[in-house]
Amino acid sequence: MKKVLLTILLSSIFRVNAQTSNPLHKEKEEVFNAILVDPSQPIIINHKINGSLTKKLVLNVNNPGLYAGLSVFADNELIMDDFNIPKKGDQTISGIVSFRKKGSVEIRLQSFDETLTINSFHFEDIIGFKLPSFQDISVKAGLDKVSSLKYGGPSVADLNNDGYYDFIVNNHNQETSKLYWNNGDGTVTKHDKNLSRWFKHDLHGTALGDYDNDGDLDLVLTQGGSYGENPSKVNLYHNNKNKLILFTGDVEIDRGGRGRGARWIDMDLDGDLDLLLVNESSLKYDKPQHFFYENNGDGTFVYKSVKEIQDVEESRVLVTDFNNDNIDDLIFYSPLTLWKGNGDFTYTDVTELIPDHIRSLNRVMAITDIDIDNDGDLDLYLARGLVFERGVGETPSLDFNPITSELSIKTRGYKGSDAFDFTLDGNIRLHKYYYLAQGSLVGKTYPIFFGKNKIEKNVDSGEELEVTLEMAQGWPDDISEKGFYLGHIGNSQWKAILVRDDNIFWQYRFSLSGVTSVTPDFIPQNRNNADVLLRNDGDKFTDVSKAWNIPKGGNALGVTTGDFNNDSHQDLFVYRWGRVGARISDYMLLNTGNNSFETTTMHGANDVGGPGNGDMGQAFDFDLDGQLDLLNGSENGEWYLYKNETNSENNYVALRVGYSPKSNVDPISAEVIVKTANNEYRKRVGSAGEIFSQSLMNIVHFGLGHESEIKSIKVRWRNGETVEFKNKEANKIYNTDNVNNGSNKDLPVASISFKTKDITLYTSENLTLDVAILPKHKMNADLIWTSNNSNVLTVDKNGNVTPIAPGRVVVKAASKDNSVSSEIKVTVAPYTAPYVKILNKEQYENNQVKVGDNLKVTVKYHAGSGNRVISADEGGIRFWLRHFKSKWIPVKDVVLVNKDALKTTSGTANMTFSLKDYMPSNQLQENHFYQLRVTFTSSDGNMYEDEILPLIIISR
Repeated sequence: MKKVLLTILLSSIFRVNAQTSNPLHKEKEEVFNAILVDPSQPIIINHKINGSLTKKLVLNVNNPGLYAGLSVFADNELIMDDFNIPKKGDQTISGIVSFRKKGSVEIRLQSFDETLTINSFHFEDIIGFKLPSFQDISVKAGLDKVSSLKYGGPSVADLNNDGYYDFIVNNHNQETSKLYWNNGDGTVTKHDKNLSRWFKHDLHGTALGDYDNDGDLDLVLTQGGSYGENPSKVNLYHNNKNKLILFTGDVEIDRGGRGRGARWIDMDLDGDLDLLLVNESSLKYDKPQHFFYENNGDGTFVYKSVKEIQDVEESRVLVTDFNNDNIDDLIFYSPLTLWKGNGDFTYTDVTELIPDHIRSLNRVMAITDIDIDNDGDLDLYLARGLVFERGVGETPSLDFNPITSELSIKTRGYKGSDAFDFTLDGNIRLHKYYYLAQGSLVGKTYPIFFGKNKIEKNVDSGEELEVTLEMAQGWPDDISEKGFYLGHIGNSQWKAILVRDDNIFWQYRFSLSGVTSVTPDFIPQNRNNADVLLRNDGDKFTDVSKAWNIPKGGNALGVTTGDFNNDSHQDLFVYRWGRVGARISDYMLLNTGNNSFETTTMHGANDVGGPGNGDMGQAFDFDLDGQLDLLNGSENGEWYLYKNETNSENNYVALRVGYSPKSNVDPISAEVIVKTANNEYRKRVGSAGEIFSQSLMNIVHFGLGHESEIKSIKVRWRNGETVEFKNKEANKIYNTDNVNNGSNKDLPVASISFKTKDITLYTSENLTLDVAILPKHKMNADLIWTSNNSNVLTVDKNGNVTPIAPGRVVVKAASKDNSVSSEIKVTVAPYTAPYVKILNKEQYENNQVKVGDNLKVTVKYHAGSGNRVISADEGGIRFWLRHFKSKWIPVKDVVLVNKDALKTTSGTANMTFSLKDYMPSNQLQENHFYQLRVTFTSSDGNMYEDEILPLIIISR
């Protein structure tokens, strides 16, 4: 490609004032000659860099089309990636860039989509403004690197309350969602079980919260419901010492829908967590759409009708507190509706708080609350883009890069056709080929036809194909059949059309390499949708998008927030969907502290050119080094963990919010207030942006800038309890569990009490005894532990007991001076392993059953010592009579459930099947067979089964 080199006369003005509060200083370099930048011919400018290596680049650009993009390189290094030029005509864009060195630099301008005219540009020096820098540690940390569909972002929380954030990455369809445990050393360990329980489980959003107040976080995992035709209940997992046990039926969640997300909220302010289940509307618009469940306080829930809000049609939701009354509010979108929580399981519609032109705004894909101006109330950032599903009437998205000779198209999957012509010399490479079928195409391939003779090829999603001139000569007379038609009509001219005879795709896209030009028969989709920043003015929200310099265009699917450079001002990270065939960098919007944001793309938390498109993530301190890291997901791409490696002199403080000291209320929605000599900052425990998933980030992080002394840190739990730290140093993580630790460390033990007087243990299990000690922050290790019979049970210095043999023993915990003590009686019993056994199995294995008989099945079961039969999604002991056409594709299932076994440890159960309409086994089609299976789930979280395989049915 020929390079066009322009020598441009530049004038410069340099002004330095290191004491100013504004970090931006102009070193103006005006361009006096307009520059034309054609997509096929980047422009190179030789330029001398003086002053700061970090600069603000301001360009005045004329765009002849409806949208375009512009990238900037310095010595072949990308410093501004695909900035959106969102409209036709003259406009000004700006971004923060960083150079490697001072002196002579070769600057290259590259346009996309349109030939742009650069009317002028200049640089402004950045003084006292630290640009964040991130490093990809995904592989080093231990994340799986696999491309997948995503669903509304991850959930981040400390599931086991060990002081480190764990996280769930939510995938959709083929790849399972996964839980990663934080090892505390910069690495993670994947949970021993996938969250998908079968292939293509149709999993959606997640939420984490301690519904039973036992000190670890439980999980709600939502799933789809076949357009509402087959409503699905959520998967509620009880966390028992890091083992996730399916408890949906046991907690009495009994309603199903088109699950999208869930939220843990204390809706009646009684101290425990209630549950909101958020659903997509069914095709019949069944009501209520969303399900509210009240926590009974005994480990179960009861459905509660909540008028009006339960019938909101939108299925994306943000939990926030927009009126600062310490009661959770809800924002459904889009369009937006605002619902003020009243604290009594009712909500009031206060949508009038937002401007008229925002109320009807569509394509809001994600929202985060953020205190942009540190005034103590929560403002809102609305990320906007094109929806993944639906999009009826939208034309295809088309990207063509003449430098790489790659054409990429993404079309909606509705009935219709999309035609385009292109030029290409030689063979075609069809790649980045992806589709997600729906309707009549499920389980089938979408044919590709070549040339006049319609040579048919079936290419599966994810495969590539080399297309030769010989196989694609000519154009067919009939193109009515559904498929992708490609034909060479001579002189390097090609024709193509996508034909769909029904609504057959959720998504369809591909790339063609070697293309030299393209002429579509459609107007390509303008993907630019302006994000919105709403400032909270107490009695209303005000649109300050323009005033705060929010980028005017883009196609954002997600947003998260945090102070990425610890300068005390909250920043934003906006996930851009990007190009059809290549990942682009996401926008980082840096809060200047002067009522504006500045945008940068080269922050390091990106995989430019990598697989997939921007989706959603969360900002959190993964390694507890005082800097916020990023967990980012790419739609049809990978998950990335980015470590914040910003070299900054700014300070921080963080507070780990535990349970309240008196009522033991969990941290959700607690408010933390930090006061320094010059400022006050407020944050809530919750998520950093929400779509379908909810996080619980209780290690609350504050950047402090150059302030190093903290006057106070105060936390208020949602029940009104408070604790306060006074006169603390910066650059430390404090813990509400240790608020009085310093004053108590030398105090003697005042009292000791066990929560129960006696317990039963089994010879296979170990336990740490639960004892209450006053003063509160004394530990088990401050006591002397003894067992009166070490042949039955031993106890160590931390209260960890190990059963040795059946028997009874007394364990004593005493203060070191033996002035205070308490005892607990422990019974050690033999352990019985769980099982289920078909008692009359031999009868049916040796004596074939006949068509028309009643098949009577008797089983004996044991849930295991100390456990019981739970409902999970089995409902009790489940008896299956199954007909398979091969291993393991079912033709028909008859499932009967014995509920009498629920909550029992052992016993027998019976069930009878009628074989009246069954076909004899020897008359089934080849490879078909019957199976008799019995299953149940124990409270240990495991499913146990027995079977007769094959079950032979004969003629009478």
